[in-house]
Amino acid sequence: MKRPARLAFALTAALVAVPALAASGTVRFALPAAQNVTYLLPITPSQFYSSVNIHYVQGLLYRPLVFVNKNIQVNYARSLAQSVTTKDGQHYLITLNPKWHWSDGRPVTANDVLFDLKLIESIPESKASLFGGWGGGGIPNDVQSAKVLGPHRLEITLNGKYNAKWFILNGLSLLNPLPAFAWDKYPSDPAKTLAYLQSKGDNASFYRKSPVDGPFTVSQLVHNQKFVFTANPNYDGHKPGYHQLELTYFTSSDAEYNALRAGQIQVGYLPLHLYADHQIPGYRYWATPSWSMYFAEVNFKNPAAPELASLPVRQALQMAINQPAMVKVFLHGQGVAQYGPVPYVPDTYLSPYLKTTVPYPYDPTAGKKILMADGWRMQGGVMTKHGRSLVLSLAYRSGQASVQQEAEAVAEAAAKEGIKIKLQPMPFDTLIGQLGKPKAWQIEIFGGWLYGNDPYPTNYQVFNGKGGALGNGYNDPVMNKLTQETHLYYASKAKARQVLYSYEDYAAKTLPLLWMPTPDSLNEVGDQLSGVKGHLYIGRFSPQYWNLK
Repeated sequence: MKRPARLAFALTAALVAVPALAASGTVRFALPAAQNVTYLLPITPSQFYSSVNIHYVQGLLYRPLVFVNKNIQVNYARSLAQSVTTKDGQHYLITLNPKWHWSDGRPVTANDVLFDLKLIESIPESKASLFGGWGGGGIPNDVQSAKVLGPHRLEITLNGKYNAKWFILNGLSLLNPLPAFAWDKYPSDPAKTLAYLQSKGDNASFYRKSPVDGPFTVSQLVHNQKFVFTANPNYDGHKPGYHQLELTYFTSSDAEYNALRAGQIQVGYLPLHLYADHQIPGYRYWATPSWSMYFAEVNFKNPAAPELASLPVRQALQMAINQPAMVKVFLHGQGVAQYGPVPYVPDTYLSPYLKTTVPYPYDPTAGKKILMADGWRMQGGVMTKHGRSLVLSLAYRSGQASVQQEAEAVAEAAAKEGIKIKLQPMPFDTLIGQLGKPKAWQIEIFGGWLYGNDPYPTNYQVFNGKGGALGNGYNDPVMNKLTQETHLYYASKAKARQVLYSYEDYAAKTLPLLWMPTPDSLNEVGDQLSGVKGHLYIGRFSPQYWNLK
């Protein structure tokens, strides 16, 4: 699920006098519509755990211990860690690259890594909402101990042997070393220190004065308009070819598009419904795949729709979704059909089976036969069984033409199978808000799941039977076992790959969700900027590589 922007308290303004800069020294970047910066501390509570805060802002100030590139692999040249090694999947030796320093000149040390980890470890499971990433990759619940071995060496020991790729990509990538020398206010009480830091989580002035190890520093906040960052002159990585980065707020995608047309921003996004106008003078356009899965969520615990717990019914519904046509017509070719939980682009972790097979291709006639083989019979144009008619509601996000078109197409095709679908358009916030109410909904199309802080795509958060991130009541003992196995240590890399493949193939066949096409991100970049294309993609935002001509 793409992390939605939350309604959050306003950031405390940094009332700072800044020198006037030439326009050529500033890059203006459009944030997604109606999504503002609300939190700067990398240990971010769930209500502020949005893509804007995590991926667009915090990484500008604080570098991750390990940087995951667009091929979903660790790029150690861009990580604070120089290497992470393990011989048994339980003991991990982390060596920091000594080149990295804080903006005040002090080195980034293993103690800074340990400080961040201890703050997270101070959060009990009962208060897991204090950190939106809590539990990801086994952090902190699978950590048995951690100790500093030297200024740039740290060893983390887990409580068992785990899949190293899973722990590194989903666990260690959550760690952002923090300046212990400046922030460790209560050394003997990490929970108290975290409470203090989180009380400053929205305070721009606090971060303007704090050491950072990222490419930018906080400069200026203008409420509901923009957040301005200044290039960090002491950054030890690649420095931006401009002085200021301005993250600009917009109330709607149309307002953002008008700003593009007027040349007021240098980097923006194109709303899908305006794709026909993607050739904007003075801008270059391209589409970027997102490391995501999109779906229609089905409710397994609504007593008014028990049929959704039936695999034959979900199979028929899946066969009413014409993904290739949706990509071609509704998404203008800017997306990909997807039939399982692992992203198709890049296909780094996609199973051989899903690379060559569509488990449930679009075929309403075959879908109807599946229902009839399950005992359903057509009565008055609607499938009926044991006195119950197959009538379902499908709520979808209003205001997006492509989503409305997809919902209408599914309803039309399902009718050919004898499934009557009642469409219910509603605002995004309403859709999300009713997910926790079992009787409020049956099927929803609201977006997808962005593998941002869990790039190794096992998705235990979504498919486990302990409630899951989606809260739709799905609980399959086989799936629970398969997802858990993807986290375990295997001496053979081939075995580890096969375990992941078994998980994703099972999910594709048993349909815990209805798979939908995944749209690309549509980008517009001003001709005066270079170096953007390789450093602008969902979840990995690196504007320090951009240059103004």
